[in-house]
Amino acid sequence: MDIKNNQKQLLERTKNFLIKEQITAEEYNELVDILQFHERKYYVESEPIISDQDFDLLFVKLKNYELEKPVALRLDSPTQRVSSDLNADFPSVTHLNPMLSLANSYNADDLADFDTQVKKMTNISDQAIAYFVEPKYDGGSVAVVYENDHLVRAATRGNGAEGEDITTNIRALPSVPLKAAFSKYNIYKAELRGEAVIAKTFFHKMNELRAQEGLAVFANPRNAATGGLRMKNPNETRERGLELFIFQLAFAVDKEGKDRLPHLKSHLKSIEILMELGFKVSFRKEQICKNIQSAAKACARWEKDRGAFNYEIDGAVVKVDNLA
Repeated sequence: MDIKNNQKQLLERTKNFLIKEQITAEEYNELVDILQFHERKYYVESEPIISDQDFDLLFVKLKNYELEKPVALRLDSPTQRVSSDLNADFPSVTHLNPMLSLANSYNADDLADFDTQVKKMTNISDQAIAYFVEPKYDGGSVAVVYENDHLVRAATRGNGAEGEDITTNIRALPSVPLKAAFSKYNIYKAELRGEAVIAKTFFHKMNELRAQEGLAVFANPRNAATGGLRMKNPNETRERGLELFIFQLAFAVDKEGKDRLPHLKSHLKSIEILMELGFKVSFRKEQICKNIQSAAKACARWEKDRGAFNYEIDGAVVKVDNLA
């Protein structure tokens, strides 16, 4: 059954599982898929279709079955997100691709200069360059690695070449798939770039609760997010309400180690693929701009909408859409 594309049937199966006292070996994989679907609806698409109570009931049924039959345990089961183990420290790991800094621009003239530089570097002078404009989230930068469709590593930006291994903490975030079908696109190993952030609405509620409990309140969502990435207990990372927005597929190779990025053609295509695979991305139709003038207008729109946006941003990012 194609659970992700059959919501009506999914809801019927969800109801059936809710009234079951126990699940069978044949039903185990289906329940894992169903809970993954509900995680995506709630944490990625912000469109929950069952109550928190019903989700918790299904989660307990799944966990109980895995405790009785640990041999059947799937590594991408939702029960494997949060570990009770404490991380004494975060060892350094090397990124598959360096996480470089962005150049700054403060007006349309700066963007025009950037456009000129791009055209010189690509030897294109007789046609407009298309750009992709996205919000620059103000949180903690993260690199996430998938191998053979499974999440195998996550790290902070660090110095750009190396970062701190925070895999257990990132696995705790429901917005991050533990398994994603990169193999569908002949990608065996991939490194994704993202920003861990906390929604303003969640941040304010969290601070209100901390104040009521006599705890120190957080200065801003960014500090709360970056601190949450380095919690020694993954459960505490999850409780911070962190969400990971993915903004780039930075590295992708097949089993022979051949680069797969050129086959994607455009940054827009890579974002659409990531969205299809269940990642939280920032996507609006007007983000793709036919020239630098349109990109400047898109930046102005993000600046105008900044206060109403539910996440802290400190500008917009302009990227050449054509990967070649």
